[in-house]
Amino acid sequence: MKNRTAALAGVILGSLPVAVLYVDGYWDVQLAAVIWGVYALLGWLILRQGDIWRTRGDRWNALLVIVAMGGSQFGVHMNLPMSGKLTIALWFLVLGVAFTAAAIGVEMAGTTDGNASEQDSYVPSAD
Repeated sequence: MKNRTAALAGVILGSLPVAVLYVDGYWDVQLAAVIWGVYALLGWLILRQGDIWRTRGDRWNALLVIVAMGGSQFGVHMNLPMSGKLTIALWFLVLGVAFTAAAIGVEMAGTTDGNASEQDSYVPSAD
């Protein structure tokens, strides 16, 4: 049941920034699809890992927010030679990518148990 709920949360979260962009009047189908995919993956991962995000260190969560917000607000700023609506769309994209990358990292760390299998630690031979 949790997997269905997580998938539904991902679909809903993915739809929110796309709906905001649509209401704002900016509509680029490719960019909207990528933003939807990034936020849908983020919603799915966050719900799957909810206990991890709530119980881990506060300073790492704060650093994540600072880096993600700084990257979007100062990396893609209003003084760049592009429309304001495209700037807002890119803010959504950068924020989503930053938080989704962190969620993927949490998922990767949570799936390893410290014992790498032979297949996981394959090193090609020099033969």
